[in-house]
Formats: sequence, C-alpha cells, structure tokens
Amino acid sequence: MRVLYLVSRENILEPGVLKSQVLDLAGQLVENSPSTELTVLNFPSVNRFFASLRSYQSVKRYARRMGVRLIIVPILPIGRSVMPVWAIPLFLIQTIPFVLFFALASKIDIIHARAYLSALLAHLLRKGGLKVGFIFDMRGAYLLEGVTYGRWNRSDTSYKIWERIEKSLFSDSDRVVVQSEGLADYVKKVMPDARVELIPPCVKERDLSAGRKEREIGRKRLGVADRFVVVYSGSLGSFHEPDFLAKSYAEIRKHLPNSYFLVATHSDPKELDSFLRKRGVPTGEFRVILSPKDPEEVLNIGDVGLHVMGDLPITSTVIAVKFGEYLAAGLPVIVSKNLVSITDLVDKYRCGVVIDRLDQKDVRVKMQKLVKERETIKRNA
Repeated sequence: MRVLYLVSRENILEPGVLKSQVLDLAGQLVENSPSTELTVLNFPSVNRFFASLRSYQSVKRYARRMGVRLIIVPILPIGRSVMPVWAIPLFLIQTIPFVLFFALASKIDIIHARAYLSALLAHLLRKGGLKVGFIFDMRGAYLLEGVTYGRWNRSDTSYKIWERIEKSLFSDSDRVVVQSEGLADYVKKVMPDARVELIPPCVKERDLSAGRKEREIGRKRLGVADRFVVVYSGSLGSFHEPDFLAKSYAEIRKHLPNSYFLVATHSDPKELDSFLRKRGVPTGEFRVILSPKDPEEVLNIGDVGLHVMGDLPITSTVIAVKFGEYLAAGLPVIVSKNLVSITDLVDKYRCGVVIDRLDQKDVRVKMQKLVKERETIKRNA
C-alpha cells in the first residue's frame, strides 16, 4: 500500500510540530505495517520555511530514520491559513502539480489529507479522474476556526462558499477522521451519510513517560523541587488566549500549595507574561520555555496539566493533542467544563478534574481534590 500524506500550511508551520504530530504517527504506521510505503508531502509557507531551515533539515533526517519519505515544497503565503475564496486558485496553482506528480510517480493508492486545504487538493484530483482512496483527516472545524479567528462571519461570501466545499469534502471522502465526539456530531449534522471514524489525538507514550529519578533531576535543575507545578504546553493565540490562560492560572493558584506555572510554547510569550503580572502572579512563580528541544522533559517536571479554553465557536469540538501528551506523561489534567468532548473522559476515568471557572467554590473543591488524590489520579492518567 502506497500512501501520500498531505500537509498544507494551515496546520504545521513549526518543524517541531511536524515531527511530533505527523512523522511520529507516520513512522509508527510504517513500523506496524512494513509493506506500507508512506510519503509526507508538506507545503509550508516560504517565509516560515526559510526562518526554520536548520530545523527542517533536522526533521528530514528524523523522517529518514523513521522510514518515512519527507518532501517539502515551500509555497507563497497568498491569503491566510483560514483562506478567503479569492486566494484558493492561487493556492491550487502552486500545489496541484506537485500532488499530481508524486501521486502518479509513486503510484499512490491513498491520499491522507490533513485538514481542509489538503482535502480540497485530494477532492479536486479525484474529481479530475485520479483513482486514489481519499481520507479526510479534519483536525478541526475549519469554518468555526475562521469565525474564531475573526477571518469571516457566517454571512460572508467566503464562509458560504466554504460551507458548500465542506459538504463536498465530507461526501466525497472514503473516510472522515475526527478527533472528538464533538467533531463527529458536527460532521453528521452537515452530512448525515458521511463515513466517520473517531480517532483521538495520538501520542507516543513511551517517549513521554519518565522515571522518578529523571523527574527529580529536572525539578531540581529548574528550582521547583518543592513546588506544585502546573504545566501548560501548546500555542498562545486566538484559540488559547494568553489573557484567558493567565486568568485561569490566577484562579486555581489560590487553592494550590506553593504553586508554580510552567509554560512550553512555540509562540511569542510576551502577552502571557504581561497578563500574568496583571493578574497578580509574581515573576518568580512562572516561567516560559520557548520552543523546548525536548518537550517531554517539561511535562515530566509538572504535577498537573492545564487544558482550558474560553467560550469560542470551536470549544465544544476540541480535544487537543496536549490532552494525550499530559496523560502519557502521567499528568492529571485540569479541564474547563465547556470542553465537552473531554469532560466525560476525565470524569469516567478519574484522570483529572473538570472545573467551572465562574464558580469559586467549585474551583476550590476541585483543587483540594486534585492535591489530596493526586497520586491516584496520576495513576489513572
């Protein structure tokens, strides 16, 4: 079986994310099925590509070790990752020839399209006569992401045209892969006959778990051996608003013993730093590690992982990769109750606590429970 895994610019701009969210999974597929030949074709924006050129070279070597063929074709960043309709033809002109070439040259059986722009490429090539299987790996609800980012409103022409495109993608794909129950419900509402597979975010557990000795060394090196460390790992921006994260930590820290906030991110941390100070969090109580070389070391220093979001259009559909990473590292999770695709899992398996941020009593009781039962909850995670 020959698989072409398409990645376009709206998903993976940072090489570290390409490695952890695509290549690790691709490598495991090849390991579990040696007869599978897997090619990853990545279309990063040219400016971000050259800014991270050294990292990309490292990632290509990593792909070779995993038995995965990685091809990188930088493209001009016309339009935005949430793409207005006028920019679609310019995107297609740059990408379709390469997808068609590698699909034919490598005799591809299946195109695995990561998110909407990649899926649009696969869909158009199939309509043009290319005989391949088509897996639409959604990752998120693109239309709702555009509303969240403020790129369009539901009444805009771009939104309405993307609505029609979305229906076609759901209808034409052999499988629609979703990461959460919320996304499955979203797809079925748009296209009841869509063939949906629920596959939650995948992580390499063995790479994220560490022994007690390594944890103690890491905590001592960071100077947090006696602190209750709350970890946040991930991006800072429209979906994970720095002010909202700062508010959330400022609320839970009141009920935690000797707390400390440790953040690992690829994003600019200036806003988060400023908001934490405004919320009364002392400088000595938090630290941001920018683009950590080994994110698993950061996770293993922690006592609990923070996964909260504001009331955004996409919130009910979200189950982020960080959720699986926290659990694999043995971190109990603090989850806001509006993340409804996660809350049932947390309650059912008792692997963390679900908080109502607007109810101070609920926050206090849940933090006390987390501290008192941390070892049990950690084992459950």
